[in-house]
Amino acid sequence: MTRLADLKLNSFDSISLSQMEDIRLMKRIDKKFVLPLNLLPQLLDRLTVDYDIQEIDGKRSFGYATLYYDTADYEMYRAHQNGKLNRLKVRTREYVDSNLCFLEIKRKSNKGITKKIRISRKTHESIQEEESSSFLSSNSPYCSRSLEGKLWSLYQRITLVNKEKTERLTIDHSLCFRNRYTGKSISLPELVIIEIKKNQSSYSPVMNSLNQLRIRPKGMSKYCLGVALTENPEKVKKNLFKAKLLGINKITPFQYE
Repeated sequence: MTRLADLKLNSFDSISLSQMEDIRLMKRIDKKFVLPLNLLPQLLDRLTVDYDIQEIDGKRSFGYATLYYDTADYEMYRAHQNGKLNRLKVRTREYVDSNLCFLEIKRKSNKGITKKIRISRKTHESIQEEESSSFLSSNSPYCSRSLEGKLWSLYQRITLVNKEKTERLTIDHSLCFRNRYTGKSISLPELVIIEIKKNQSSYSPVMNSLNQLRIRPKGMSKYCLGVALTENPEKVKKNLFKAKLLGINKITPFQYE
């Protein structure tokens, strides 16, 4: 089994959180890839020349805790499953190691452009507060009263930044999903989700390495993956995700807790 120590994260030059402020890429093109953890060391070895790694207080992999919100009947999940081109997600995200929490609206347009806006919050459960309610009403078709906390997504993230500072590469591993209503939890210890986040016209050095390792784009949101794996079948449809779920199960057999 591949361990974090096997990834040789110290081979990268570091970039600080303050240095990354100018490359937040809140409006960007996203592309996702799914791969087994045992391929990650080979990929990282190929990226040390072109990328720096985010480092905070000597750490290079960080804990994230995300609570996704949706309507009672999973309107946002269904929009994604049905391939709706203009869709959004509402979530609170905690950067565990930094003790920071944000309420975020992430919107994907029919041109494939992702735009994220957010405000700082004290806790995950604060969307009913006046500032959060106003933020949601002003920037989405939802009010805070129409949304429920549906799914916890817990994982570790490694963040790489290309030397030209036009691209971020997030590498999520040690994933765990917990459904707030069914109580079902599932871990995917051998799965890695990589997301390229870049300006529309910028060159992406990682693409050559991914092609050499025969890792192809495979888009599936962590929210939809977690819901499909933990929600009751009579509550949500999963047929359109079936092929992707089978592919992921070949990488890492689902481990229900």
